[in-house]
Amino acid sequence: MIKVLPHNVLMELSVKADSYGLTLSDLAATCEKFDVAPRDVLNELSITVAEGYLQGSLIYCFCDGVMNGIINAVVDVGMTDEMPQPAFSLYQAFDQGEWIRSNDPPETDPSEKYTKPAVQEIMAALAD
Repeated sequence: MIKVLPHNVLMELSVKADSYGLTLSDLAATCEKFDVAPRDVLNELSITVAEGYLQGSLIYCFCDGVMNGIINAVVDVGMTDEMPQPAFSLYQAFDQGEWIRSNDPPETDPSEKYTKPAVQEIMAALAD
């Protein structure tokens, strides 16, 4: 996937997604300015969040908030076209870190046990 959005734009979108959520209409100005489709913005944003998470520059809680903040836009795109990937898969990966399973010891960090390996797998597949 070719990245076209500047890092500062992606980080601004991620803060908005975490704080308020993003809709397709929220992405319209960015799409127009950079001549990209909403699915591409969502995928680039998701990849940037995943990279920050794996590098340790973004904490799980923020990343999960961003992914929760974009899921409605991801689903809206998926209603008329294919589901944006890897955005949807990364959303699902971050979602897995939101709770401790009944068979996990209480000290389990679900983001480390479930999210991190899933994000690593998705990102490795993108690199191939």
